Amino acid sequence: MIRIMLVDDHRMVREALRVVLERDSGMQVVAEVGDGETALRVAEELTPDVVVMDVAMPGLSGIETTRRLLAIHPEIKVLALSTYLDRRTVQQMLDAGARGYIVKSAAGAELKQGIRRVIEGGSYLCPEVTAVVTDSLRNARSPAADPDHRPLSRRELQVATLLAEGRSAAEVAAGLHISASTVDVHRRNLMRKLDIHNVVDLTRYAIRTGLILP
Repeated sequence: MIRIMLVDDHRMVREALRVVLERDSGMQVVAEVGDGETALRVAEELTPDVVVMDVAMPGLSGIETTRRLLAIHPEIKVLALSTYLDRRTVQQMLDAGARGYIVKSAAGAELKQGIRRVIEGGSYLCPEVTAVVTDSLRNARSPAADPDHRPLSRRELQVATLLAEGRSAAEVAAGLHISASTVDVHRRNLMRKLDIHNVVDLTRYAIRTGLILP
């Protein structure tokens, strides 16, 4: 059973999310709170598996709440849920330690999928967020302009992009029609070239620097 805490300053949003999540027999909402300070106290008491975190709240923001929460309980997975759909806000949440980002208009099946993905150790960006990030990246500076950039092959770029979008190794393999072992080879190579060590860092790198499909 996945134990979930909902953090949102709108009671009706919390209630709606509870109804959606508890239709799944594998999920249980153990708490719902309306502000960051309360979220930190309740998380200390209950230690949920996943915290679904609103970004914009009065008082302590979701970004700062996430940062403080994970400094104390790094084992908790935070999944951002917000009306904000811009590259800067997404990056701030990921930098704070969130494992994924979903817009509220996509809540429902997307939210449940995101929760499962982060519980499995992955990251998750909903399609709406991925589209905005990709559009922003198309206008970002060229990696070739970075003197420290080590060029990636076309296949490494493809693998990196799909992993950064939150796809599992099996999904990447199926999407590119290659074996899972080949995906692992590409993943090790690109992470060595970029000097990063996990998929969350890869997602942050993709947002910051323009790592996209050619």
